[in-house]
Amino acid sequence: MKLISIKSYTHLEIYKQDWNKLTEDNENTNPFIEYEFVYNWWKILGSHENVEILAVQEHNRIIAFLPFQFKKTWFGYMAHFLALGVANYMDIIVRKPDANRAIMFALDELIKSKKSIVFYLHGLLESTSTPFVLSKYVKARNMKERHFSIVTPFINLENLDFDEYMRPRKKLHGMDRREKRLRALGDVSLQVVEANEMSDIVRLHRRRWEKKNDTSGFSTARKQEFFKYLAELPSGKFSVRLTTLQLQDEKIAFTYGFTCRTRYLGYVLGHDSDFDCYGPGRLLIKEKVSQLISDGIQKLDMSIGYEPYKMEWNTDVDYTRKSIFSTNTIRAKIFRNLLWLKDILISKVKKYRAAVLFRRNTIGKLKYFLRKKGSFSYWVRGISNKLFPFIYDKRSYLIGRKQRSLVVDGKEFEFRKLPNNLALSSGAQRKDILQKIYNGYAGYYSEDILKAFWINENVIRLDDVEVVINLKKSSIYIRDWHNGNIQQILRFVNHHYKGIDVFVSLQTKDKIGVKLLTQLGFEWTEKVTFTRVLGNTKTSREEY
Repeated sequence: MKLISIKSYTHLEIYKQDWNKLTEDNENTNPFIEYEFVYNWWKILGSHENVEILAVQEHNRIIAFLPFQFKKTWFGYMAHFLALGVANYMDIIVRKPDANRAIMFALDELIKSKKSIVFYLHGLLESTSTPFVLSKYVKARNMKERHFSIVTPFINLENLDFDEYMRPRKKLHGMDRREKRLRALGDVSLQVVEANEMSDIVRLHRRRWEKKNDTSGFSTARKQEFFKYLAELPSGKFSVRLTTLQLQDEKIAFTYGFTCRTRYLGYVLGHDSDFDCYGPGRLLIKEKVSQLISDGIQKLDMSIGYEPYKMEWNTDVDYTRKSIFSTNTIRAKIFRNLLWLKDILISKVKKYRAAVLFRRNTIGKLKYFLRKKGSFSYWVRGISNKLFPFIYDKRSYLIGRKQRSLVVDGKEFEFRKLPNNLALSSGAQRKDILQKIYNGYAGYYSEDILKAFWINENVIRLDDVEVVINLKKSSIYIRDWHNGNIQQILRFVNHHYKGIDVFVSLQTKDKIGVKLLTQLGFEWTEKVTFTRVLGNTKTSREEY
């Protein structure tokens, strides 16, 4: 056997046919070890990395590729698979019958030339044989290995009955209700889009992760170029699928995924945060499952990591292993043990969902805050709106009721109902307006939709303090009545909502509002008090 060192992507081109023959013979479904992915990653993102792919030749034929990167350090060398931080999975490309002797030969030859070396190999799926072949080699060479596994959920689509699969998930997080309310906003459809629409997907991703700690870097300039280039490649055994969920003509959710023979891997998933309450991401997954079944895909890989939504959708799990081992030189063992300790700590922390959310959301908001450090007004708003209320905040609300018989009649003022198409194009306040529509409000306005008042026939909602009070029949609740003339609003309500009691709310410190509503005949039925001290909240209700 002979070991060949490939140190440039142009040199790798010589072995394209050999590489593709190996993946085809293995019926490979890991998109990250397909030639198209490795070659283009090396060309676009890895050109300045110390990549060295080792090819094992036996009897004038290539039987294996080991896709490594090397780093020279104080203890010797560190070897890891290429595309670390981009490729979720990685592997040694070798036929199963050749795996033991090819891997043993390649690693023996590598260690001869680099005597002090630590191997840090990520992305090894335990459903493949490679991690176990490596463990066998490590044991045979009297070296020490520690591996760390992370759950990798997937949906087995082969022979899956879609209706049966969806039955227990329809009510999960109110999916049916959310889907119904989203479709009430307009036509909703799943679309497979072309690479020239990548800019829309990147824009959605950036907005989604603007205030979160995004470790993927999907929308950074260099990675944009790479992922767009992959999307432009012709479809084959390996290809990119860009799928969007569209409301009317607007993309509100997306997934960037890879297909590799019978497997689809959802690489990045996101949605427009304006539609958070409608759950467009869940609807996208539902429609995607149906589409993939129709396309004959056998496995929907949800990628590594314990995310609650993945465990709600999956039917099975795999595990992805990170294997760390080294030669027995003193310096290599010291560094190997440090890596072990680091990954033990990381794996323990990741078991706590709160820690993951803190890193993603709290640290993300802090980074966003620091990026805005040049904006004095942003700092002032942050301190006044976030910090001070966190330390201490106390608010009291009054609930007022006006009986139908006490509504003063008069000339009706004309208000128009806010239609969905205007809600979808309402600019900076769109998220707030969409949330109100989702919560069962109907909006009415005269000229400016941003000055609409809202009517709910089911509940009184004090969103600031998360209080919901059910209404009796023949009652309505009006919010944002400050946006218009309350007397005109009451006349409008008197005409369009006959035989009802009218409820409103306002803060007790709004003395002018309290006086005005009292003069109009409102009686105060309840007082709600909200208190926060160092983040700890308490809400009390009392008859007034």
